[in-house]
Amino acid sequence: MSKKIVYVIILALLSSLLFVTNSFASDNQKTSAVIYGDLNGDGEVNSLDYTLMKRYVLGSPNAFEEEYFIAADLNGDNYVNSNDCTLLVRYILSILSKFPVEEKETEGVSEDFIEGNGKFAFDIFKEISKEEDGVNVFISPFCISTALSILYQGAGTDTREEMTKVLGYEGLEIAEVNNSYKYLLNYFNQLSEEVKLKNSNSIWINSLIGDNIIKDDFISTNQDVFDALVESRDFSEEGIADEINNWISEATEGKIDKMLDKVPAEMLSYILSAVYFKGTWTEEFDADRTDMALFYDEDKNTENVMMMTKEGELEYGEGNGYKAVRLPYGDGEMAMYCILPDKNTPINDFIQNMDLLKWNEIKNSISKNDDVLLKLPRFKIEYAKDNSGSIKESLKALGMEKAFEDDADFSGMSEIASLVDDVLHKAVVEVNENGTEAAGVVIIPVAPTSVLRPTFIADRPFVFVIADDKYDTILFMGKVCNGSFDN
Repeated sequence: MSKKIVYVIILALLSSLLFVTNSFASDNQKTSAVIYGDLNGDGEVNSLDYTLMKRYVLGSPNAFEEEYFIAADLNGDNYVNSNDCTLLVRYILSILSKFPVEEKETEGVSEDFIEGNGKFAFDIFKEISKEEDGVNVFISPFCISTALSILYQGAGTDTREEMTKVLGYEGLEIAEVNNSYKYLLNYFNQLSEEVKLKNSNSIWINSLIGDNIIKDDFISTNQDVFDALVESRDFSEEGIADEINNWISEATEGKIDKMLDKVPAEMLSYILSAVYFKGTWTEEFDADRTDMALFYDEDKNTENVMMMTKEGELEYGEGNGYKAVRLPYGDGEMAMYCILPDKNTPINDFIQNMDLLKWNEIKNSISKNDDVLLKLPRFKIEYAKDNSGSIKESLKALGMEKAFEDDADFSGMSEIASLVDDVLHKAVVEVNENGTEAAGVVIIPVAPTSVLRPTFIADRPFVFVIADDKYDTILFMGKVCNGSFDN
């Protein structure tokens, strides 16, 4: 083979290699040119891009040009839908620094955590509703779970095991629980103007027992994860209850202004969690169409209510034993689901059969329907179980018993043995033509155990003496041997 031919072959090979290299570089350049979330090609990711994506998801095919589809598919599933809308708004709010598709990351809220929280929500709602026949019930499972999760940071041994099961945290490391809560609370506190969701947490420590009685690790963890305010007060002083009530009022925007009448001087600490929600309907009800109508209770008694009306395209679904509507707030990320059991199904029976499986069935049954007539009463509910607000027995019925007993283990929280004295919960809600306003608060009083808290329970024979202490003179003496008193 002549040198000339060899040179030609080498030149051809080099040309081919150069062509392949250039093609590869061109493809790389094309890929790197994609700016995820930039749907109008201006080189920035902002609310204009979110508007385009939302229009596309809502059915406008020309919201953005086809070449920007890759830039809009933020989770890499080859679809552009509400999941991508969620990612985009979180990026704009600086909750995400990069889109998951760029680094193949998952969101900060664990799926197992979401499932556990959902399970707890239905469990506690069913337990509280069980004995409340004919009574309007309204609770905040999220608020209850948050308060208990603050307490959970200091639980140990069998106390922790019971709380783990009740809260739905089985199989979850505490770091996964805490990371999920931290991410979720950050997201909630940065929602749009049309939807406000504020969570506030605080820990009140009795300095009368000791300023260092609550462990530093417990405090620092709850400050980091739950942004908990920590206050130290002498519980024997007047005005402590008013100060805590004022914190509750501020945290709930005045919707709940009093929970405590007094703060016992022997109490170790109080753990509080509050949530406030205000959402404007994506499409408000026309107030001119609200009329008086009859509402029938389960005993067929009637009551006049102000009934709101909406018709046309709505998100509607139905299934075995129910009808449901979804009423979104703001940009549609949050919504109220109204579920109407069949006429002959008692509401408590329906509630007792609800769980995550049923909840997902209801949500999946809902889709846009062009011609729906909706009538929904305006209503207000202010609920505290048995008026006191105690949900202690409901939690014990779910399996959280040790926390309330003398041998409770909160060694991760306190330097001295302690137990949960009670769990108090109150929630309020108002629904009208404009939207919904709701609030909830949970108070967990923590007390020293009976080993450290002297008790005198005269339920057996005892001696009594009436004496003058100035001159040490015994005036009367007696004994009580049985309960046959002359009452």
